[in-house]
Amino acid sequence: MILDELVMKNFRQFRGVQRIIFASEADEGGKNVTIIFGENGRGKTGIFRAIMFCLYGERCLSQDEGVTHKELYLVNSPVLQEATSDGEPVESYVELHFRHKNERYSLKRSLQGILDGDEQLEQLGPVVFSRIQSDGNTKNYNDPDEIKRIINDVLDRNVKEYFLFDGEKIQRLTLSSVEQKREIAKGIKNLLNIDALEKAIKATQKLKKTLNTELGKRATDEYKRVIFQLNELDESRDILEDQIRQTEEEQYHADVEKKQIDKKLEECKEILHLLKERTGTEEKLKYEEEQAKNLLAEMKTRTGKASLMLVFKTIDHVFGSIDKKKQKGEIPSEIRKDLIEKILTEKRCICSREILPGTESFNQIILWKNKSADTDLESAALDMWRYLSGIRNHRDDISGTVETLLLKYANCKNEIEKLRSKIENLNNQIGTSERKDTADLEKHRENIEEKLIKLEAKRINLKADLDILESDYERLSEQRKVLEKEENIKNELVQRAHLAEDTCNALQAVYDEFTDEIKLKIADEANKYFVQLLDKESRETLRSILVKDDYSLQILDRWGKPFLANISAGQRQIMSISFIAALANIAASGKILEMPLFMDTPFSRLSFEHRKNLIEMVPGFCAQWILLATDTEFRKQEAALLRKNNRWGKFYLLQSDGPGITIIKERVVADSQYILSDSVEES
Repeated sequence: MILDELVMKNFRQFRGVQRIIFASEADEGGKNVTIIFGENGRGKTGIFRAIMFCLYGERCLSQDEGVTHKELYLVNSPVLQEATSDGEPVESYVELHFRHKNERYSLKRSLQGILDGDEQLEQLGPVVFSRIQSDGNTKNYNDPDEIKRIINDVLDRNVKEYFLFDGEKIQRLTLSSVEQKREIAKGIKNLLNIDALEKAIKATQKLKKTLNTELGKRATDEYKRVIFQLNELDESRDILEDQIRQTEEEQYHADVEKKQIDKKLEECKEILHLLKERTGTEEKLKYEEEQAKNLLAEMKTRTGKASLMLVFKTIDHVFGSIDKKKQKGEIPSEIRKDLIEKILTEKRCICSREILPGTESFNQIILWKNKSADTDLESAALDMWRYLSGIRNHRDDISGTVETLLLKYANCKNEIEKLRSKIENLNNQIGTSERKDTADLEKHRENIEEKLIKLEAKRINLKADLDILESDYERLSEQRKVLEKEENIKNELVQRAHLAEDTCNALQAVYDEFTDEIKLKIADEANKYFVQLLDKESRETLRSILVKDDYSLQILDRWGKPFLANISAGQRQIMSISFIAALANIAASGKILEMPLFMDTPFSRLSFEHRKNLIEMVPGFCAQWILLATDTEFRKQEAALLRKNNRWGKFYLLQSDGPGITIIKERVVADSQYILSDSVEES
């Protein structure tokens, strides 16, 4: 998809007919960057909203959470005010011209607005859609469902926000939350068509279940019992998986609700610094809790050796006793006990000298006999001495490792307690604000936090139950095979049931292998962009992006430790752009994906070096780069860099023409040096 032209009439701030022609490589001699420049409030987000409305009929953006349709007016209000006396409705529309796979498209979505007293009413009008095919013929479409299908084929609405996105998308991709996992999973699955494989797995599972049910009706005795139990486990698996999905859905909505509350609380300026401090502290708490969990798991693996510390005193005592006898020569005995018994029985020494009872020699031999031990006992004692000697030699290593782990764990738990105490203190400060609505919001937030904790515990338990069920299913499947072999069950229905199960297992194996490979590949690609886009200081601290098994994103520091909670807003933006670029690269099989990268306020959180890297690199890995920039983020310095790489093709200014009215003025790129403000070097 390549955007050619956007036309708006009386839409949001744009009075009358306003248009933007976008730069593209084919039309501008390789120049594929369009800058739409204006101060805050001039309508940059209105342009973004116009494209979303035209393509998908959507009035709301991701940043409009909690805002109703009645509060979002699309028809220009000043024009409506002027038309009130006539009683006539005001026409508004958005028209978008774009290309895709050598075909041109024109889409126009309109609406009408009218004032009814103080209320602004808006009604959607007709949708006009046409396609100019590669052979030059034009085809018009009227069916809304067909229009929707074609638009989705060009740019699926499920992945549109990965190419047409604003600051809210960047935030969602980099927050360690249920929402982040959902966003990443959605992007990967839809863009790479993994969802098609999921549908195939579900279809074969359904067929397998149907065949097993029929087989259970015909089978007898033990084989029937096993088939019945397998069917029951299948049903239980479906129930558990459904419960897990519902729980994750509840987590997602609770997370969104918490975010909405935080947004409202942030409006309370007097506690804004406390809210920011709490957010940072909560991220640190998550990190410390993860560290404590890892340390505890490591300590569990060392429980066997660590238990020896409880008996070190006994080990020393036993070792000392055996070693003392060894030093005296009592172990091993100088003379074997069976030889002494023979001498006493025969009353004759090995040298043939007679030894009679009562003599000094006889009494000495009796003493030897009493001191000597059984051969087995001596061997056991020597084995024990050698084993205890090894333990004593490694005592310091065992003690040192255990003490280090315990110290780290204690420090971690201590830090967790401090952070929890700090959060509680911050909660109290926020909750005791003089504003009653703030206190109510804070209480509601605490309830959502408790709900999220319970939901996560429920999800973990359900996952554990599912693992046990899978183990039982595997055991019964093996039992079924044994019975089929013993009873020589080989009918066609059995073969079909096995074929369905084998197909299902094969598809699942392909799915698992493919998703694992894709996650690694996306991480590798994202890291290539990440390293190029990061500034020098960040490259010294951050090592790589990781796509985890649950589809969440993580940043590893130079020591390979999780670091997402500690990165800056600018680093988060670079991380998001790197991930999106990786998705596009893989979806296009390593080529430049024919898709615009449309970014609202792209530089607001970035240092100059990050901006410089973006300006130099991004035009090379996307077909179109359209920037909606403010006067504080796009200045002479950024403009000079963009002109230097010879990719800047179109430049538009959003200018005020009275209250609530913006006009779009096209300027030549060279004019930027006279229009933009001077650069301010950042430290």
